Amino acid sequence: MSRSSIPFLFLVLAFCSPVMQGRAVAQCDSPVLSVHVDSMVARETAGEIDQRLGPETGRLRTLFDYGSYQLLRADEADTSCGQEVAFFLPAGRILHVRPLATHGNLVALELALFAGARAVMRTQLKMMKGGLLVLVGSQSPQEAYITSLRVDTLQSLPGTGPLGAASAVATPLPLSERPIGAK
Repeated sequence: MSRSSIPFLFLVLAFCSPVMQGRAVAQCDSPVLSVHVDSMVARETAGEIDQRLGPETGRLRTLFDYGSYQLLRADEADTSCGQEVAFFLPAGRILHVRPLATHGNLVALELALFAGARAVMRTQLKMMKGGLLVLVGSQSPQEAYITSLRVDTLQSLPGTGPLGAASAVATPLPLSERPIGAK
């Protein structure tokens, strides 16, 4: 390669760099998504079923063999692809949700669960818009914390959701900010 072609090569690389970076940006056919997270405690002993759980009670009873379910909090946040939102869960846990891409009825997510500054779980997955993802953390053999997650387009989710009215709204994190403990 001649010395005169080196500046040309740098110019080509400088021009192509933003084009290549644009391809790494999330591909979404839904401009804004609504993320809904419900936190509940389930106990083995027979007791009351929290009425705010509504029709989800049947689904919970099908999935788990607990006698009572109590909704602790319901949170909802609107976000765009690539924008992370954080939800505070019981027992000092924090769930970070980042929609990565959408296509038709599918949404790709990146999830990170933290206990303080320590990452407990990191995963990427695809799920149906409006589908239900359930995370279970056992505190003891007699009870468990259950977290349900739904992601959908704004017009698809009802304002209060079937699990009750939101008790708090999650705060979107800046794109440049990394989750606690991220390297």
